[in-house]
Amino acid sequence: MHYKHTQFGYWMAGAMVGLAAIIASRMQSLAIFGVMCLVTTLASALFGTLTVLVDETSVHVRFGPVSLLRERIAMADVTHARAVRNSPVNGWGMRYIRHGRLWNVWGLDAVELQLKNGTRFRIGTDEPQALLQALRARGISA
Repeated sequence: MHYKHTQFGYWMAGAMVGLAAIIASRMQSLAIFGVMCLVTTLASALFGTLTVLVDETSVHVRFGPVSLLRERIAMADVTHARAVRNSPVNGWGMRYIRHGRLWNVWGLDAVELQLKNGTRFRIGTDEPQALLQALRARGISA
């Protein structure tokens, strides 16, 4: 059995478009609004979704349908996993946080993987228990 889930950052995209409209209206420029919408579209293409796939040997995490930004973590490199709640200060996207990295598209829930090298990799998700269950089925302890 494989686990695969894609979380969509609809609220983030909406907030970005809203911010673009506010900035453009303040500057009273249709051209700036167009540029802001282009930047928003590119950001949504790169960071608008986060897909997590758990197979027999690895955890695969990728941003966006374009999938230029991806990470593969071998199960053999994971010592344990746990559900965590991120601080709003950590934000969304790809971040370096204390003792590791965070990939998150929206929300505060995540699953933290403790790696053998001592670092941590947090995967933002709207279904942390299902992701933990898939990891446990592959022998990763909580």
